[in-house]
Amino acid sequence: MNEGQLTRALATGNAWWRDPGWERKDRDLRALAATTLDYDPSPLSDVVPDGLYVLRGPRRVGKSLEIKRTISRLLHSGVEPRRIVHFACDELGRGDLQRLVSAGREVLTRGLEGERYWFLDEITSVPAWPEAIKWLRDNTAFGGDCVVLTGSSARDLADAQKQLAGRLGGAGHSDRLLLPMGFRRFAQAMGLGELPRPDAVRARDFMSPEVDAAFTRLLPWLDALLSTWELYLRVGGFPRAVSDQLAHGDVREDFLRALWDVTAGEALRGAGASPAQVQAMLARLTRGLASPLAIESLRGDIGVESPHTAKARLQDLVFAYLAWPCHRREGNTPKLSAQSKYYFIDPLLARLASLRSQGALAEADASVLSEQQLGIELLRNIEREQPGSYAHFSDVMYQKTSGKEVDFCGPRFGGLGFEGKYIDAGWKREALTIRAALGAGVLATRGLLDTSGEVWAVPAPFIAWMLND
Repeated sequence: MNEGQLTRALATGNAWWRDPGWERKDRDLRALAATTLDYDPSPLSDVVPDGLYVLRGPRRVGKSLEIKRTISRLLHSGVEPRRIVHFACDELGRGDLQRLVSAGREVLTRGLEGERYWFLDEITSVPAWPEAIKWLRDNTAFGGDCVVLTGSSARDLADAQKQLAGRLGGAGHSDRLLLPMGFRRFAQAMGLGELPRPDAVRARDFMSPEVDAAFTRLLPWLDALLSTWELYLRVGGFPRAVSDQLAHGDVREDFLRALWDVTAGEALRGAGASPAQVQAMLARLTRGLASPLAIESLRGDIGVESPHTAKARLQDLVFAYLAWPCHRREGNTPKLSAQSKYYFIDPLLARLASLRSQGALAEADASVLSEQQLGIELLRNIEREQPGSYAHFSDVMYQKTSGKEVDFCGPRFGGLGFEGKYIDAGWKREALTIRAALGAGVLATRGLLDTSGEVWAVPAPFIAWMLND
């Protein structure tokens, strides 16, 4: 895009420059006002005038809405409207970022005192964006501005971290992650707001008297939490899906199509995967959610010629924040030569292949989905403690022992293991593996609660409720 095109696009796209009532007309904020969903994750609530932030997560998770909410908060706090610049970067090419910033600062906001607030949406679609942002931070007034970048790809995360190191300004931590809502937020949206809401506890501190006492306070709501957990395993945590559930009793077809388009048309677009291959891949991952994945088996299932291609397609889903790998543990690090387990980041993704085939392909059952969501809650828990850790996938691993597995463990768990066992009986036999491997841990059961020994049996929704707020 040339400077004239960028100038016109900026003038058109920043409605608050000319209209104090822009919020009533904004598509994202109008959609929010039309729903009964009360959900405000606020990943950008603490931005400072010279900070640099990168907000990542899958498409359709609400990153653009969070930008609009942040813009609204800044305006209400008294920031001059023309100092706030927003642009959707999907169509920008190499070199366009420099022209965009020049048009925004030297043409459209010239003469204004003070720092600018830049909101550059879907920056990861721009070729060589880390280098461009680095140059702008080093060589122009952009270096003293507040800059919020959003993206739906982790492909260039390591490079971006290196390029932007030392250029974060006053940002407390630069990398921000927005995933579909966790269980406690989902349960509150479903009407369970009256339950006790203790502070989230670190995974390593889980087996404590304080947590045990919290379980006692939660017991009167066991049935409600369990039924809500099983609804969560069907609906998932994408805000639009939860809004549909509240308004219509199920996820609407248009959002399911949108989620399919995100998976087939965006995450795997560059790989040239056909719709049939995407469906086969989702079905294969759904069948094997709780088991280590053999790449050669995946290659055969999706009909590609080489294991390298199959692995690349899998990585496309990981980079797009649609799936995550749980690597095998060796010591305190992942054993990358061993088979990893792969989980989706949301239950609704595990239903896509079945829904697309009109039920010809099976959906995952509640036991493996419960295990998947336990893993996600543990990932979130560690991300709270160390922002940016999610993308490394080196803190939540599985451990092989005597032909069996401990589902989730790692150096940040303080020696504890977590195991998904969605059962109502026979849990002590299932506890033998975790006791032999680690000495202590937690079994995520369906409705059983027993905290009397080295291995606790705890209902899965109780665990999720305690790990994250």
